Amino acid sequence: MRRVILLAVALLLGAACQQGPVSTPSGSQDVSPLERLKAEGDALVANGDYVGAIEKYRQAVDLDPDAIGPHFGLGTAFSFLDKRPEAIAQFRWVLGRADASSAEYQEAHRWLSRTGALPSPVVVETAPQEEPKRTVDPALVGRLVGKTEWPGITPQRRLVSGAMYLTGDEPVTQDVKRQRAFRLGDAYEFRDLPGGRYRIVAVIDGTTVWDEKVNVETGKDTNLILSQATSPVPAEKFTPPAEKQDTAAVPTAAAR
Repeated sequence: MRRVILLAVALLLGAACQQGPVSTPSGSQDVSPLERLKAEGDALVANGDYVGAIEKYRQAVDLDPDAIGPHFGLGTAFSFLDKRPEAIAQFRWVLGRADASSAEYQEAHRWLSRTGALPSPVVVETAPQEEPKRTVDPALVGRLVGKTEWPGITPQRRLVSGAMYLTGDEPVTQDVKRQRAFRLGDAYEFRDLPGGRYRIVAVIDGTTVWDEKVNVETGKDTNLILSQATSPVPAEKFTPPAEKQDTAAVPTAAAR
């Protein structure tokens, strides 16, 4: 029955390419905290409160990061808010983990297909083939370089990874869409960018850690440091458990 409802709602939304499928609230009475948060998020989506729904879904993801439903709900809510990079990240997460016969998988696949954001298939070549290298005039393009910084986090101390999306933010750059993985506390770069304004979004486990605008100049490197100070996410979100304990123990040591 749940599958039928999901598919019916998706048909109603088929004309809106930038909007995702809507998950439906559960009607069960004895529900777990995870199911309750998921149902509350579904109800908020149905009422058009997408920001409130995102908060509920994130709380559900915190309870069980591997649960399919909350990630599907996040993708849906993000799509209605025109947060395309975040929606893509969530729906791709669903594709990578949900059963291919499930309604969530099929609806996520349909949305990604409509928006041209399906992940590229992995191609295994039987023999290496050399292609002629394309030369790019460095005077006509620029490079965005930088580093992500978070208190107590480096790839050596604790590996926290996510996806970074770079999209053009004005007519001259609107056709540029780049994506790459990144590690918290590590450097990143985007090469061969036409000069102009861009939006860079970094997402970790469904949480938007940074959403910044940057102007890239041709013929030079543009440096953008993404630090916790410029993030809406609190520092303790990714702080290692050991550091939290050490921080809590400081007043006790001082009292002695």
